[in-house]
Amino acid sequence: METTEQYMPSDIIPTRNYTSASEKNLWWYIKRVNKDYTMVGNGQSRHEGVWPQAFRTRRSYTGLMYRSDPREMWTQALGITLGNNNDIGVFVRLTNSYFLVGGEDEAENFCRTVQGDLPEIPVIRTSLSGCRVIGRMCVGNNHGLLVPEAIYDTELEHLRDKIPESIQIKKIEERLSALGNVVVCNDQVALVHPELDKESEEIIEDTLQVEVFRHVIANNPLVGSYCVLNNNGGLVNVDISKTDLEDLSSLLGLPLIPGTVNYGNKAVAAGVAANDTIAYAGIKTTSREFLAIEKAFGLPGRG
Repeated sequence: METTEQYMPSDIIPTRNYTSASEKNLWWYIKRVNKDYTMVGNGQSRHEGVWPQAFRTRRSYTGLMYRSDPREMWTQALGITLGNNNDIGVFVRLTNSYFLVGGEDEAENFCRTVQGDLPEIPVIRTSLSGCRVIGRMCVGNNHGLLVPEAIYDTELEHLRDKIPESIQIKKIEERLSALGNVVVCNDQVALVHPELDKESEEIIEDTLQVEVFRHVIANNPLVGSYCVLNNNGGLVNVDISKTDLEDLSSLLGLPLIPGTVNYGNKAVAAGVAANDTIAYAGIKTTSREFLAIEKAFGLPGRG
């Protein structure tokens, strides 16, 4: 098989539109493959008609061609958009057991794409109280899902039909109704807004089966906006002090990495969604930001 090095222009310089020099080189190679209608790798993959935007949002093409273990292509950070929006964390809720996606027609291709990445869990298009910003309106983990009290009956029935039966779904009446902004959790621990109702805290403990801590991040009480956790670690607002970072890491029992997404956005939860095997970020996310994301969530880095 011909290698990329045989055809690689020597003057290719990575830009912030690509997450690495190798990604830019691979896009050049895929364009040649499309033009020549040749086979890629071991003959099992053929990429015809790959659009530049599709390549930038699906860096799994890199995995198909160059990862020695095919399973590794599912354990990395990937760039993606929902429609034309890079703030994917606003519209999705990803756990190890389900993937909720808000949106209408523009969400169809997104769901098809991520279902290919995550064939073992259901990818569910839904809304909450008629709104598509479900990442800001609900919170969940491998044990449960908390939704706002105002959820429509049809939406709740749809979730119960699609989500695994082992997941407890519970409505929560909370004056801080944007649950995704005020709660962040993995399968063991949760951080909540310091002013969250005591009753809500108890519901979180019982439904999500987590230990709950009232906390702020970089002096901001919106912990769900400035932190994303999985069971391997977490990504937090880059403005957090070194002392606070160490204290919070010790409190949660998790390694935490300060970072940004989408070319400098400090509200990391707006642009990132992660579980224990994969993370997604908006395609404006830079190479340095992707490295921090992979490190934060314990994902294998790109070789």
